Amino acid sequence: MSNNDLMKLAAGAQAAIADPARITIVGDDANPRFELFHAASSLCSQKVRTVLLEKQLAYRSNEMMILSSMGTNGLVPAEHYHPPYVRLRLIAGVEIGGEFVTGYSGRTSVETEGFDPCTVPLLVDYEAGRVIADSQRICCYLDAVAREPIQLLPDDAKTRAEVLHQVSIVDRIPNGALLYGFHPDSDLRPDALKAVMGTVYDYKVMALEAMIAANAEDCELIAAYRAKIAKERGGKSVCRDAAFQRDARAHVAGLLKDLDGALGPGSFPYLHGTSFSLGDVLWGVNLVRLAYLGLASMWEELANVSRYFDSLVKRPSLYKEAIQATLGSLPYSSYMDNIARGKTVLMA
Repeated sequence: MSNNDLMKLAAGAQAAIADPARITIVGDDANPRFELFHAASSLCSQKVRTVLLEKQLAYRSNEMMILSSMGTNGLVPAEHYHPPYVRLRLIAGVEIGGEFVTGYSGRTSVETEGFDPCTVPLLVDYEAGRVIADSQRICCYLDAVAREPIQLLPDDAKTRAEVLHQVSIVDRIPNGALLYGFHPDSDLRPDALKAVMGTVYDYKVMALEAMIAANAEDCELIAAYRAKIAKERGGKSVCRDAAFQRDARAHVAGLLKDLDGALGPGSFPYLHGTSFSLGDVLWGVNLVRLAYLGLASMWEELANVSRYFDSLVKRPSLYKEAIQATLGSLPYSSYMDNIARGKTVLMA
């Protein structure tokens, strides 16, 4: 696709962003090769922004509001539900192939769940004339097209396979279940966050149904919105399901124990002060999110994970794009106090 065509589509998507101050240039290139549609609070967006910062790549930043809300004049739809953005995302979906998402698992992996046509992040590469969706795909793509000043996926086949194995593990963590779900035994999320999550699915579905009504003649958009509705209704059906929530947290606990074992001598070089990889990026962002939700206690007896977390949160890119972005975009969480001060004492 030509640059002009892509720019027109991107401009249409930008028009959905209510505050022009959220459209900025990151870096010192006035006409950057890359354009990113993202959200400050989005876990997947944080992964991509961390890679962009590690690569020192300039990009046009389009920060979107991704939760629908009830304003004084009625329902305010999430900005990434607006038709121009969804149409841009559908271009990326053609490249991915496969089917739309059809339900809810708490995970966001395109490889296992299907393609979500109404989410972030989304990357436009004007030099290549491509639109790329899915955080894992975007991160790997950026590493392939920009090998300096850091290479996040090693050339050595064995080491690369080990890194990609960790990338795949993190990509399948049920982060949605942990963020949106009401745990029956110990819901440690900040009270303000729980209050938002009490109505979040209803507002999502209402906004999507309004989009269907307003675009009744566009079959592609309607199919995209219906797929998203199926996912969000699925999320609502299990957000207070005790067994589902317990299983999600138990699954994460098992992954952390596996990680502790994998962080032994001869593996995860960054823990030992050497190379930094895409696996470290993804684990770093995810561990910060778990800490924000009050779940850092899940690894307080896992010595290797504790040391790993301590090293990751000192990485400038992760401090900016995971810690500071979380503090600035999500309700206050006391669990982040020590982390924000550069101390990584685990809080129960």
